[in-house]
Amino acid sequence: MTELKLAIIYGELSTKHQLIMQRAEGVFDSVLAAPVDGLKMVHNGNGHEVVYKGTDLTEFDAVYIRTDDSDKAFSEHLSEVLEKEGVATQAEKDTYAYESNKFYSMKILRESGVDVPDSVYTLSPDTAVEAAESLEYPVIMKTIGGGGGDGVMRAPSESELKPVMDTMKAFEQDICLQEFLEEGSTDFRVLVIGDFVAAYKRSNDDEDEWRSNFSSGGNVSSAELDPETRDAALKAAASTGFDICGCDVVQTANGPEVLEVNGSFGIRERYNELVGEDVAFRIVDRMHELAVQNGGK
Repeated sequence: MTELKLAIIYGELSTKHQLIMQRAEGVFDSVLAAPVDGLKMVHNGNGHEVVYKGTDLTEFDAVYIRTDDSDKAFSEHLSEVLEKEGVATQAEKDTYAYESNKFYSMKILRESGVDVPDSVYTLSPDTAVEAAESLEYPVIMKTIGGGGGDGVMRAPSESELKPVMDTMKAFEQDICLQEFLEEGSTDFRVLVIGDFVAAYKRSNDDEDEWRSNFSSGGNVSSAELDPETRDAALKAAASTGFDICGCDVVQTANGPEVLEVNGSFGIRERYNELVGEDVAFRIVDRMHELAVQNGGK
């Protein structure tokens, strides 16, 4: 059988690539971890190359892309080149265009039949105030990019919304407004790795901190997914072109709504305990499956 090679591309803020590499060394014949800022893409008469320290990653069987928000434009081009060169990845060529823009991803999800919060994208503080009235306070304000709870704010009134919007405009930051789903909704992080789906609940006991992200001080606990929430996560992953991702889903009185799809979700020992699986190994095993299905290089 042909030897299979895996490359793991990671961003500056994306951790755990070393853990993934350790798991991969027991599954793939050759494993390379490469920082995204050490790559160069070359287009010439011989075709396309993705080069790291003299090694062309288009000659690998699979590449797992685990990049930060600031690298999404590069990742968009990277995934397209790898796909053209027959390399298996966990994302389709348009995936990072969706992930890098929260409003765009909401649009794609809703067009695909996935329930998402009502959202508004505007550059004008005055228009944002008008939009917030239709969404009803409190509203969620999100920078178009960002992850881990960063760039996510809540405005309970116009007096708090307008100054933030003015500041964001001054710093040339685009803002997406979203309706705030009711208190008491159950917040899940759903992991989708091929056909494997698992989840844990997220919450925050701090009265002054409503974000449930673990990196923002939230708590996590075990969860049992109902079929409707599971299907919503699978549809969200498929709609955005991810084969491996984390979906933030809120279970409301009207059913599950998807808040976000994240290609570089957190990997922690605590999460393994909650879902009863070695998540890093699951990722590596799925990348191996994709490489085999792709026929190798």
